[in-house]
Amino acid sequence: MLKKRIGELEHIMANLIQDNKHLEERLDSHGARLYTLENLDIHQQVSKAMDEIVTNVVDWAIQALLHNHFRDLPKANMKEILHQRMWETNSYKTHEDHMMRYEALEKSMNCDHSEKLLKDLAEASKKKKKRRDSPKTPPGSPPHQPPPPPTTSMSI
Repeated sequence: MLKKRIGELEHIMANLIQDNKHLEERLDSHGARLYTLENLDIHQQVSKAMDEIVTNVVDWAIQALLHNHFRDLPKANMKEILHQRMWETNSYKTHEDHMMRYEALEKSMNCDHSEKLLKDLAEASKKKKKRRDSPKTPPGSPPHQPPPPPTTSMSI
């Protein structure tokens, strides 16, 4: 009877050892997954993604506000504002690319001024020619009026 009981206990012990082995395998598997999750640094990735999303949304909103604010402002005025701000802060001197953009802005503004000057000169020339071609009337006299059209009488 003692041998029988020892056999039962040995059988129970073998089952417990087998169960323990399965539990250790599961624990190792979960440990590997936990290690992988810890190394993924999900918090950092979520934080980074949120920062990018928020930054993009804020940038878009600011661009929309600026666009609406300056929508009716002529390009030349916008260039003048930008040029003045860059010149006052000397921000264009911090980087070579900024310096090149500043110089390009100045060239563009000079071109705009040249085009405006040519347009103003052409307009002044037209006005001068129009004044030269119009009939001269003494000051205070009524403007020149063409003669009335000839009237034809019809007899019945």
